[in-house]
Amino acid sequence: MQQAGSTGEIPAIDAERIAAARRFARRTAWVLDSSIRLPVVGYRIGLQPIISLVPVVGDVAGFLLTLLIIGQAWRLRAPPGLLARMAGYAVLDLFVGLLPVGGDIVDFALRANSRNCALLEGYLDELEGQPPRPGWQRWLVLGALVAGLLAALWLAWVVGSALVGALFGA
Repeated sequence: MQQAGSTGEIPAIDAERIAAARRFARRTAWVLDSSIRLPVVGYRIGLQPIISLVPVVGDVAGFLLTLLIIGQAWRLRAPPGLLARMAGYAVLDLFVGLLPVGGDIVDFALRANSRNCALLEGYLDELEGQPPRPGWQRWLVLGALVAGLLAALWLAWVVGSALVGALFGA
C-alpha cells in the first residue's frame, strides 16, 4: 500500500478536521461579530467593532483577528477565489474602519467575520471526502492580504501625520 504523499496526491481531509474547522470559524465569528447584546435596542455586536473604536491600532488588530477565519480556509487549502473573497471582506473592513466615525458605524454593520464564516462553511460542505485543491494562486491571495495591510498602515501613517501637523503646526 502506497502512502498518500509519495505519488504527489493530496489526501482528502477527514470529517473530524472539517468539523473542528467549522466549530472554530463559527465561534470566532460569533465572538468577533455578535457576542454582545446591546441593551434596549437588542442589536448584537462583537468584540471587533469595539476594538476598532481605537483609531488605527484597533482597526489593524481587528484585521488580524479576521485573519483567524481566513487562516482556517488557508489550512484547508481553499481555492484562490474563495480566499480572495474572504480577503476582500477583511481588507474592506480594514480600510473602511480607518475612516473616522463613519468607518466605525460601517464596522458595526459589515460583519466581515460572519460573512467569511459563511463562505468557509460553503466550502466545507463541498470539501468533505474530497481532496483539497493544490495551487500556487493561494500564495497570490496571501500576498494581496499582506499588501492590503501594509497599504492600510501607510495610509494611516499619512493621515495621522497630516492631522498631527494640522493640529500642532509641525
